Amino acid sequence: MNKTVLCPKCGQKNKIKGNVKRKRCEKCWFLIEEEKKHSSNSWVFWLLISIIVIIFLNQNLSFNKENNYPQVPMPYSGQEQKFVNDKSIAPLTIQTSRGVNYLVKIVDYYSKSNIMTIFIKGGDTIKTKVPLGIFEIRYASGKQWYGYEHLFGKNTSYAKAEQRFYFSNTGYKITGYTLTLYRVLNGNLKTSHMNPSEF
Repeated sequence: MNKTVLCPKCGQKNKIKGNVKRKRCEKCWFLIEEEKKHSSNSWVFWLLISIIVIIFLNQNLSFNKENNYPQVPMPYSGQEQKFVNDKSIAPLTIQTSRGVNYLVKIVDYYSKSNIMTIFIKGGDTIKTKVPLGIFEIRYASGKQWYGYEHLFGKNTSYAKAEQRFYFSNTGYKITGYTLTLYRVLNGNLKTSHMNPSEF
């Protein structure tokens, strides 16, 4: 089957046989080619590619909405931040369950000022010492760490112990506590949820 192809240089009509793809113009000898026709299935291929790209972008956007903070290296278990210069002499032991990590915050019960924080990886038990005083103990928990400003991201859980903690020195004995940050049978540490703004 012969086909007629216009020369793009001089406009001469040139006949090309069905199985010939390239030919020189009969008038100006310019090398011309038969216009290539796209496969009828090519639009399906590009449509699928476009759909995949859109789905990928939507998933990334959804993830960024959930955790739009940069993830940072997790602190070591037992890392402390201290906000007062008082000597730490009262013992505190904290036991945790696996599955999530914890940032424990010790706060003055009356002034609500921060005393110290302790980072604990899930499943670890930490023994430390705290200053003397009457404190409230709060904790945040989660899996991925986004730093001390964003903690465990938007999925952070916040809680506080409902009791007061008296760390005191009677002259004969320095009182301390052992806490378990998971549900235990007949446990005596009652907690309640907190709003992030209260933490």
